[in-house]
Amino acid sequence: MNTNPILNRRNFLVAGAGAAGGFLLASCAGGSAESGPDEITGAGWSDGLNDLVFGQIKTDFEAASGLTVTPQASVPFDDYQTRFRTLIAGGSPPDLMRLNDDFLREMSDKESILDIEPYLSESGVDTSDYFEGVLDFTALPNGRAGLAIGALPRVIYYNKTLFEEKGVPLPPTSWTSDGWTWEDFLETARALTEGDTWGACVVTDTAYENTWAVNNGGEGIFSADGRSFALAEPEGVEALQWAADLALVHEVAPPWAEVSGDDSEQQLFVGGRCAMLFSSMSVSSYFNENVTEFEWDIAPVPGNVNQFSESSMALMVIPTAAANPDGAWEFLKYVTGPEGGQAIAQNRVGVPLSRTAAEALEPGGAGPANIHLFTEAAKNNRSVHSTTATAAAVAIYRPALERALIGEITVEEALTGAREQVEAALA
Repeated sequence: MNTNPILNRRNFLVAGAGAAGGFLLASCAGGSAESGPDEITGAGWSDGLNDLVFGQIKTDFEAASGLTVTPQASVPFDDYQTRFRTLIAGGSPPDLMRLNDDFLREMSDKESILDIEPYLSESGVDTSDYFEGVLDFTALPNGRAGLAIGALPRVIYYNKTLFEEKGVPLPPTSWTSDGWTWEDFLETARALTEGDTWGACVVTDTAYENTWAVNNGGEGIFSADGRSFALAEPEGVEALQWAADLALVHEVAPPWAEVSGDDSEQQLFVGGRCAMLFSSMSVSSYFNENVTEFEWDIAPVPGNVNQFSESSMALMVIPTAAANPDGAWEFLKYVTGPEGGQAIAQNRVGVPLSRTAAEALEPGGAGPANIHLFTEAAKNNRSVHSTTATAAAVAIYRPALERALIGEITVEEALTGAREQVEAALA
C-alpha cells in the first residue's frame, strides 16, 4: 500500500472503484498494441523509479540486448489508474506495465495479466538471491503475477538534532526491539513533545493498520486466505487503539485533523514539528530536498510481539493481451537482475528485489546515515494478505476507522461494526 493519508485521493479512487463493482476490468479478447518482435512497449506513472526504469536502465538494456523499449509518456499516479484500466479494457495494452500493488490479486483473478512463472522457471534465475517476502508478494492462486522490481519499505524517520538537543537516547541503528518496544517508543515521544512539536506521527499511512496489527501478534488487515477481516480480531483492535491513543490519550501525536490532508505529516516533519514519523522510503528524497534546519535519520519500526514492516511494492506486470510478452519478460528480467537492481539501489529509489544488488544501497552524500535499515526493513517485510475485494473492503471500514481516530467511537466499535459487511464483500 502507498504512503498516503487514510482517505486521500488515491483511497477515494480505490473505494469508489471497489464500490462500483470492481476497479479492474477483465482483459478483452483481441489485438494488442502493435510492436515488432524487437520492440517492447511499456507504461508507468511519473516518479523517480519510472524515470530510472524507462531511462538509464532502458538504455543499458537496449545496448546489451539489441531490443528497443518504447514507453508511453508517463502521467501522474491518479491519472495512470484511469489509463491502466482503459488500456486493459481496450485489449491493446503495452507489453510491460507498472501496477498499483493494491490491485494485483484482482488483476490476477480476472486473468488480465500473465502468469510469468514459466518464464521465471525456465530462465535459470537464482531466486534464492531475492528477498523472500518481496518475491512472494506476486505468488498468487492464479500463478505468479509479475514481479516486484523493488520494495519501498517503511521505517521511522526522526529528527536527530531534536533528540540530541533534548538529551533523548537515539533509536537503535539495527533491526532490533531492544530498547525499542512500543512502550519505549511512547516514552521517547513523550520526551520529545513540547509546545507545537509533536513527539510522533504514526497514523498517516495506510500501512500502519497492517504493520501495527501484525506486530501485535495478529494476521494484519485480512486473513491469509483473504476471506476474513482479521483487523477486527482482538490483536488488531488493540493495536490500532494503541496507535489512535497516541493522539487521543497521550497527546504525543497530532490530532487526525492535522494530518488528514495529503502530505500533511511530511510537512510537519520538514518544519520540525514532528520528531518521529512512520513513513515509506519514497519520502526520503523529499526530505533530502526540503529539510534544511536539522539533521535527520531513520530507525526501525518499534517492536512488540513481532517487529515487521510493510513495503509498498513497485510492480511490473505483463498483460495477457501483450503483443510481445517474450520481449517484456527479457526487459523485466534485466530490470530485476544485477544491472537493473544495482541501478535501483545506487539511485536510492527503492530496495531492489536482489539481495546482492541491494548491497549497492550505501550511505554517503544525501540521505540517511542508517540507510542500511531500508534493506533490513525489506528483509522483515510483512505485506497485506491479498483478497479478491480489497477495494470494496477498504471502502467499507475506513470511514468508520476515521471516526475512531477523532475519538467519536472506539476502534473496537469501528472495526467490529464493519466486520459483517467487509466479510460479505470478501466472500
